[in-house]
Amino acid sequence: MRGILFLIYLFVEIVVTLPFAYGIGALYTFLEIVLSALIGITILFNTPFKLQESFQKIVMNRLSLSTFSLASTIRVLGSFLLILPGFFGDLVGIILLIMSAVMLIGDKISRGKNNNKNSEDIIDVEIIDDNSRK
Repeated sequence: MRGILFLIYLFVEIVVTLPFAYGIGALYTFLEIVLSALIGITILFNTPFKLQESFQKIVMNRLSLSTFSLASTIRVLGSFLLILPGFFGDLVGIILLIMSAVMLIGDKISRGKNNNKNSEDIIDVEIIDDNSRK
């Protein structure tokens, strides 16, 4: 099954890449492949630092574990697709990286609203017992 999926991906990659490569030329196609691979490798090498940062946010309850795991998986997959040569993989990789960033930002915003909402519901009260004064 994986072999069939890979062949389908390879076919789509060729069908998408050939017209773009013909339109922009061999040199720009080569530069795009090299540049996108370098960007993908850079993102992949920076992933452990992002994971550490995200773990700290989870501990401080500023990020949910489910959002973290899904966004991290999407980020790694998007990075791998950028490393692979071809326009289709690059396009899907960029979309996945944007999705990962939007998920993390959206979770941060929603948690920020929940924290503000909870802090507005708390009323600080001091109770004075008249019986203790007598």
